[in-house]
Amino acid sequence: MEFFEQLDRFYIQFGLLLVFAIGYFFVQRKNNFKLMLHYLLFVYGIAIMLLSLTIPHVFSGFPYDVSDLENKKRLLYHLQRNNEALVQTTEAFRELVFITFMILVTVIAKIIKHFKIDNSVE
Repeated sequence: MEFFEQLDRFYIQFGLLLVFAIGYFFVQRKNNFKLMLHYLLFVYGIAIMLLSLTIPHVFSGFPYDVSDLENKKRLLYHLQRNNEALVQTTEAFRELVFITFMILVTVIAKIIKHFKIDNSVE
């Protein structure tokens, strides 16, 4: 899990976006509605799994006894670590909301387009 935390998040996101776009255009060429929905849900699952690997434990290294709280350096260290973990969790949550929104918009657009095509044939 530390491997994902060490990589720059920009490169991971750019790589995922590139792979998604290439796959999306290949699947779109097939012009198969079911295949498109399967692909979108599969990509969404992979994105959620990778995001869950980047979320750290929020309260890792919590002080176990009162003597840790009395030492100001140790208390500051624990507070800084928890603050960093909360910031990373917040970033992952924002990305999760953005990805979910984009996938839902894409799926809804595909469903509307599919039903418009079916209704126009009749």
